[in-house]
Order: sequence, then structure tokens, then C-alpha cells
Amino acid sequence: PGALFALAWFHAIIQERRNYIPQGWTKFYEFSNADLRSGADIIDRLCTGTGSIQWDFIHGLFENAVFGGRIDNSYDLEVLRSYLYQYFDRDVLGGKGRRKLAGLVELPLSVNHKDYVKAISALPDTDSPVIFSLPRNIDRSQQESVAKAVLSQLVVVTRPDLEESHFDKTRWTRDLSPFLNLWKRLNQGSDLVKLTPDQIPSPKEDDPPLLAFLLLERQSAISLLHRVHGDLSRISKVIRGTLLLTTDVRENANALLRHEVPSAWVKKWEGPATPIHWFRSLVGKCVALGGWVERCGAGSLLSSPADLSELFHPAVFLNALRQESARRLKQPINDLFFVSQWGGGTIKKAVCPVIIEGLMIEGALFDGHKLVECNRDSPASTSIAACTVAWVAERSTKRNTDSVEVPVYYSTDREQQVTSITIPCSGSPRDWKLKSVALILKNQ
Repeated sequence: PGALFALAWFHAIIQERRNYIPQGWTKFYEFSNADLRSGADIIDRLCTGTGSIQWDFIHGLFENAVFGGRIDNSYDLEVLRSYLYQYFDRDVLGGKGRRKLAGLVELPLSVNHKDYVKAISALPDTDSPVIFSLPRNIDRSQQESVAKAVLSQLVVVTRPDLEESHFDKTRWTRDLSPFLNLWKRLNQGSDLVKLTPDQIPSPKEDDPPLLAFLLLERQSAISLLHRVHGDLSRISKVIRGTLLLTTDVRENANALLRHEVPSAWVKKWEGPATPIHWFRSLVGKCVALGGWVERCGAGSLLSSPADLSELFHPAVFLNALRQESARRLKQPINDLFFVSQWGGGTIKKAVCPVIIEGLMIEGALFDGHKLVECNRDSPASTSIAACTVAWVAERSTKRNTDSVEVPVYYSTDREQQVTSITIPCSGSPRDWKLKSVALILKNQ
């Protein structure tokens, strides 16, 4: 009965955790009653008799066959695995002196149904984040997610009814002028839109991987900037009556009227969902990339802090850093390890260390040396100190139990992962995995 109660508890927890997407789970997973019945059948078969229970076997079946088969994110799978080790353990379901289930419920030793009902009745009326092993400020994160969803729905509700073949000059002038004026202000004082293709340097065959990446990144960024500038210029000319309306102009204008980024631009770079933020981010990254190229050409890129949010493809930058390190170390690229150093200091035998700044942390706080738990009134995300990362040929063989590997995501929606970084922590790494600690690139 105790194992079945733990199964019911576990099933309820992973379902309720879906209320805290994207921090509880990164997406909505269809855990169903069929999973619960399958789990109960496994418990009935493996937890009967007088022999010892093979908990590792139960963990494997639940992770790979029953519950984990729906999970496609490796860090969500770590959360599921941590729950399995926490609930289905001989220290919880054994004899006397055992641990409480989730630190709250002491499982009865009897098979009496009333004893289990009594244990459930003793639980508080409101669900505390402690029950889910989530950070104490998870309610604030949930409220922010709900607010963003409501704002998105309001935008959808207020969208005008557009006739694809109809051109309303009054509406276009009124609703598109803010976008045109914003784009003009963002490009004031910048010569990016005036650059010709022969003025944008291209990578050479003998360029180092980092320089070649940055040149290609800047080249594609300015190309996209020119594409957007040309499309907006044509919309402006149609409004002024100096250009005939074409299909492309109509599609781009209608997308902006719906407060959406035109699909032709999204194919080049996804970026933020709203046009205003998309414009600001595009111009900001294009300007920042000029500084990246200059520092790389001068040989000072690796000696100054780098903000990965200024890049369009930060994951590719880290891969270029890996190639550069492999060349300097004269080692196969697959033999390199990605390591990190917090609180200052250097990484031993690192030839291309990079100081990364501008990261935000969710699910925990960082005191400069290790992870600490959030308070109930802590912000949903806070800035974190800069860290040094590098690709090295050798990694310490000593098992590090006072650190945890956390994912780095492009944005708070946790849809795209950049990389993963190891952070020092106190306590069990599994506890921090259950809190879904993650690093987020700063919004541009």
C-alpha cells in the first residue's frame, strides 16, 4: 500500500507541476490515468512477495517505459528521475526510521485505508511550492507567465479584421506610422543601412574560426537589416502614393497591422514575437556585432567580458570557440570538455577562456560563490555574476558533488537551449534540479 500511495502522490505531483510551465516543465506533457494504471501494475508485480524490492528496476521502467517516454527535454527528464529517486526509495518505503514522503507525509505502516486518508487530511489546504520541490518564488514566476499570456491574447482580440485585397490608406497611415517612426529613430546615427555589400568584410579561408563566425554573423545580420529597411521603405512609399501596392508589401503590412513580425523576416531570424521588440533587438545586435568583430580582429575579444545576448547565434559562437581551442591545443574537437569557473580565478590549461556576462538566473539566487534558495518575495529572475568558460582537453576525474549542471536558454520561455553550465551549489544536486534552476540570456 505504501508504494501505491507513493505512486499516486508522484502522479499527482508531476501533473500539478504543469501549472508552472515553463519552469515546472518546459512544456505540457500528457501524463494520464493510463500511466497511473501501468505504474500500479508494475508495483503489484514487483513489490509483492518476501524478497527485496529492486527499486532501480522500478526507476528504469517508470523513466523509460511509463512516464519518461513523453518527455523530450533532457532537463525535464532529470526532474522526473529526481522525483523517482526521492519517492521510490527504501528509506521512504522501508520500515521504522524512514524518511517522510516529500518531507511532509509519514506513510502509515498499516494496510488500513483510514490511516492513509488521515495522512492526507493532515496536509495543508493550500499547495506550497515545497510540495513540488519548486523555489519559494514560483508563484511570482507563474503570475508573470499568466500576465504575458493574457497580453498576448489581448493583442489577438484587438487585431483588426483585414481584407487581404483591400488597401485602407487611413488605417495604414495611423497604425503603421509608429513602426516606421521607430525604425527611423533606431537607425539614426548609424550607417548600417547605408553599407553596400562590398563594404561588409567576408571571412577568408585562413581566418580563425572565431573571426570567421563573427564576420558571417555580421554579414547575415546586416543583410537582414537591409531587407527590413527595404520592406519598410516600400510600405512608406505605398502610403505616400509613390509606389504601387504589391503582394509582398501587402503581406508585410498586414502582419504589422496584426502586431506580428512578417513571416519573411522570421524565416531569417525568429527573435521576439512583437515587431517593436524585434526591431530593437535586430538593430541592437547589428550595432553590437561591429564591436565584436573589431575586438576579435584586434585580438582582445577573449580578454574582455562577452554578452552572448548580443549575438544572433550564441550556440554557434561557443562551437566556434571549441574549434579555435581544438586548433590551438592540437586536439580532436570531440575530445574537448566544456568547463566553467565562478567567483574569479582562471581555468587551468585553457587556451581560449571567455568571460560571459549578462546572464540571468531563475529558480535560485547566486551569492557569488554558490547557489542559495530564493525567498518568497525574490524576483522571478535576477542577474548573476560573470563566469569564465573554456574548452579544455582534460577534465578533473574527481566526482564533483557540490555543483550542478544547469541549462542556458535564449529566453524565459525555455524553448531553445544555448548550452549548459556547471554552477557550485550546497546540498544535493538533485534538489536543485527539481527547482528547475536555469540561466537565461539577457533580453536585448
